[in-house]
Amino acid sequence: MLNAMENAGAEDMPEDAERRGLGTPATRANIIERLIKSGFVGRSKRNLTASEKGKNLIAILPETLTSPKLTADWEHRLSLLQKGGLSEAEFMDGIVAFTKAIVKENNAPKLEYVGLFGGNSQQSEPLGLCPRCGSPVRESGTKGFFCDNHSCGFKLWKASKFWTAKKKPLSAAIVAALLKDGRVALKGLFSEKSGKRYDASVVLDDTGDGFVGYKLEFDK
Repeated sequence: MLNAMENAGAEDMPEDAERRGLGTPATRANIIERLIKSGFVGRSKRNLTASEKGKNLIAILPETLTSPKLTADWEHRLSLLQKGGLSEAEFMDGIVAFTKAIVKENNAPKLEYVGLFGGNSQQSEPLGLCPRCGSPVRESGTKGFFCDNHSCGFKLWKASKFWTAKKKPLSAAIVAALLKDGRVALKGLFSEKSGKRYDASVVLDDTGDGFVGYKLEFDK
């Protein structure tokens, strides 16, 4: 199994991966020990097998992060930095740009992977249709409510400042009403300014891009 690892992903490896610092025996041994210690890989004598936790991690990670090309490229940049062929600013700028791109491309949880690391892996029932694209919107764990269409970007966060400031938990019932009517009448909203409670209608204020907002309307 250890020998097999030397050729794992060989078709994706840059020709100079070994020279760039990927695939050396020392590197492989260090990576293997970390994976075993973290519980992603199990070891029986000379055999290594991916644990359920390891398989789940591979499933949720973007392909870019699992490619051996990524390690080879950054090892090469570290080598250039050490030899003076790359400045610290250029190296850090590259990391920042790469991180921003990864986050931007993977900024919403995928419902099919909910529960892989403990919890219910089954999808919850749709609460309504997304006002942007018409796809189902579902509750996802403790985070919030998300559109099935990941490219849409519609999401309602439970920890939104709007709801936490008003001391009113964003529930599935509230979301269902917002999706159906675009508004919901609520009692006992908290005012940070006066410290008192009040009744008002919360109106969904979604411009179709960026974060979803809310507005308050009061009965005359």
